[in-house]
Amino acid sequence: MKRETKTKKYVMKTVEIAFAAIFGILNLLPIFWGVVTSLKNPREINAFPPKILGFLPTIEHYEKILSSGFFRCIINSVVYAGLAIALGVLLGYLAGYGFARRNFPLKKLAFFLIVVGIPLSTGSSVLLIPNYMYLMNLKMANHWFTMPLIYTAYNLPMATWLLISGIKAVPGELEEAALIDGANQRYIVTRLIPPLVKPSIAAAALFIFIGAWNDYITASVLVTGNELKNIQMAIYDYMGFFGQEWGPLTASATCAVIPILLVFTFLGKQLVSGLTAGAVKG
Repeated sequence: MKRETKTKKYVMKTVEIAFAAIFGILNLLPIFWGVVTSLKNPREINAFPPKILGFLPTIEHYEKILSSGFFRCIINSVVYAGLAIALGVLLGYLAGYGFARRNFPLKKLAFFLIVVGIPLSTGSSVLLIPNYMYLMNLKMANHWFTMPLIYTAYNLPMATWLLISGIKAVPGELEEAALIDGANQRYIVTRLIPPLVKPSIAAAALFIFIGAWNDYITASVLVTGNELKNIQMAIYDYMGFFGQEWGPLTASATCAVIPILLVFTFLGKQLVSGLTAGAVKG
C-alpha cells in the first residue's frame, strides 16, 4: 500500500510538472518569438519559412525606435506608474488601516463600494467618456498629472482591499502593547505597521504598476501629443493603416514587456504573500 501510494504521488507530481512546463512554454513562446523577430532585418522577417536560428542579429530596429522618441515615452510611463504607485499605496494604506482598525458610520456600505470598484483595475473603458468630459470641464486633461490621477483612482479600490487584508492579519494586541509602552498613534501608523504589511504593500504596488504600464485606451483619449505619450501609445504607432512595421513593433513591445518580467521575477513571491495575507485569519 505504501509503495502504491508513493507511486501515485510520483505520477501526480510528474503530471503537474508536465502541465506547468507546457503552460509556461505556451506563455513564453510569443515573447520569445517577438524578441527573435526584433533582432532580424526586414528581409529575414519576411522570409518563408521563418528562421529561429541561423540569421545575423541586428539592433537596427531598436536604434530606429530610440531615435524616434521612444525613450521619452518610456520615461513618461515610468513617471506615470511611479506617481500612481506612490499615491495609490499611500491612500490605500491609510484607508485600509481605517477599515481594519476603526468603526465608523456606513462602514459596510463604504467597503461594499470598494469591492464594487475593484474591477476598475482590470478594465475601465466604460468610464472613459464620462472621465474625459469631467476632466475637460475641470481643464485637467492633457497634463503630466492627468494619467497618474486616473491610474490612482482606477487601482485604489484593489490597493485598499489588499491592504485591509494585510493589516487585519497583524494582531491588534501588538498595537495595544505599543500604546502601553508609550508609542503614539502616529508612530503605530507610520513606523510599526508598514514593515509588517510589506507583502500587501508590494502586491498593491504591483497591481498599480501593471494597470499603469499596460494602459493604452485611457491614455490615447486623455493625453495628446508626443510629449505625453506613454509606452503603449508608442507601440501602437507602428501599426499603420497599410500594415505593421514588424521590426520596430516587436522591438518596442520587447522593451515594454521586459520591466514586467523583471518585476514578477523579483517580486512574485511578495505578490503571492500579499494576495494571501489574512486568508486564514478568523
